[in-house]
Amino acid sequence: MARVNDLKKKILFFDVDGTIVTGDHVIPASARRALAEAIDAGHILFVNTGRPYLHVEPQIKALPMSGFICSLGGHILFHGEDLFHFSFSPEESRGIRDAGYACGMDILFESESGVWFDRRCRNGHGKREFAWLRSIGVPAFDDTFREEFAFDKFVCWPGENADPDRFQSLFRERLTFIPREDSMREVVLRGLSKADGMLMAMERLGIPREDTFAFGDGANDLPMLRTAGTSVLMGNAPEELWCEADYIAPAVWEDGLYHAMDHFGLLK
Repeated sequence: MARVNDLKKKILFFDVDGTIVTGDHVIPASARRALAEAIDAGHILFVNTGRPYLHVEPQIKALPMSGFICSLGGHILFHGEDLFHFSFSPEESRGIRDAGYACGMDILFESESGVWFDRRCRNGHGKREFAWLRSIGVPAFDDTFREEFAFDKFVCWPGENADPDRFQSLFRERLTFIPREDSMREVVLRGLSKADGMLMAMERLGIPREDTFAFGDGANDLPMLRTAGTSVLMGNAPEELWCEADYIAPAVWEDGLYHAMDHFGLLK
């Protein structure tokens, strides 16, 4: 793959978890250096994450980013301005919630107003995520039957005697279910993805596909990787995804981001 050898601006799109930060929420010093050098080189940097903007860690918001694509393309910001934001209505939110609970699912609902994980849900991963978001200042609600309940997207896990296939079939035409680790499913409005946010940013800035790079590590990054002119997977990504990328970097904790950006000549 050719290195960048001209002064044209590139747009770089970055997943967060497993790409910029480790599983312990640490940003390697080499990753910070790479992002700063890419800005100095004149490139445009976007975070492209499944998290709502409100849920993005303060340390990520403090990085030198031009914009944020959040909630799997459901919320797009550029220099602090909202370009697009989708949220389910309270009525539809309640219907999806009730169907999920009836199918035995534990669900963590995410929105720009906070995070919702009903105290009756038992999943340990959900409880830990709920507690962590609360610890970084995200408003956290443990009763999804409050009147103001609504969400932008959610993640869910099958509980004891659950029927996740039935839950998915009920909303096949409305929602996209993305398999993740530990039996988790990440769920968003059908038709939204990280790729949609990229395309909007590319159009807004007038930068063609061949001048875009995407960096990720998970299945929900595939639309982003397939849309970019050049795709990079971190070495900590599942090996079955490696065929989807133009370049496989070392793991995030092995200075993978710096190595990948240096490999393509994106650094100052």
